[in-house]
Amino acid sequence: MKIIFYIFSIYPLKLAFNVCDGVFKFLPLRILRTLTPFRVTRKNLSIVFPNLSSQELDSLAKASYLETLKSIYETLYTWSRSSTKIIYQTKKINNRFLFNTNAKKDGLIIFALHNRSIDFMLRWISSQRAHTSLYKKIKSKPINRFVKKLREEGDCKMVETGIGGVKSILNSLMNNQMTCMASDQVPANGLGTYSTFFGHECYSFALAPKLARKSKKQILMSYLSYEKDIGHVINFVDPNKEIYNENGVDVMNLEMENQIKKSPAEYSWEYKKFRKLSKEPKDIYKT
Repeated sequence: MKIIFYIFSIYPLKLAFNVCDGVFKFLPLRILRTLTPFRVTRKNLSIVFPNLSSQELDSLAKASYLETLKSIYETLYTWSRSSTKIIYQTKKINNRFLFNTNAKKDGLIIFALHNRSIDFMLRWISSQRAHTSLYKKIKSKPINRFVKKLREEGDCKMVETGIGGVKSILNSLMNNQMTCMASDQVPANGLGTYSTFFGHECYSFALAPKLARKSKKQILMSYLSYEKDIGHVINFVDPNKEIYNENGVDVMNLEMENQIKKSPAEYSWEYKKFRKLSKEPKDIYKT
């Protein structure tokens, strides 16, 4: 399996990105409009940036879809290289001191947003400290086995989303371990709460703030970004202390918004973020 992913990501990251940039420069918008992920991307952008013109939305959607394809390449690259290689490709760490604070002594909760490749970021984090984290099964059984095994390198443990998984994570935190989770996708019923995202109702993953409030452990936000003149950058952010209160999910969403606004094209807008609404229409992607 590893050799297959290597073949599909054989070029160095920077070279692959330059090739993508060159191809996309001449790719007609009408072709992209035939692709469902692109249409979802543009729909999401029209919701969160209502003041942009149609032309501006088209341009941003195209730029975002390009970065999504790059993130797929990053993931394949991550799955086929050693953790040492990923550490080498990580050229800068912003606010690393936050991650290192009592790193070996106390529990730590990290919530992430889908900026570029989650697997790239998680691979770096796993190389620094073991953790017990949520894992969503991949439909392909061979790929699922491979990726789960890869994510469990270095004494890390992956648990499935559900009551049992949540209990395992809480126990690990109380034993002064770390947990990581992506917190910007739509959760299964019962694992989320209605909040707002860019001013719009959104069924949001509530686990990270709940764990922080219950365990009294430190919570940080982390995300991956890319700077052309530097390379890949891992960022740590100390969120507003209100995140430990009852309105923690609202605070978490606002913290993610603030980072997304810095480089909206890098965020993965192809997810149907607003597909579970409490009022009509229940699913805006069908309207």
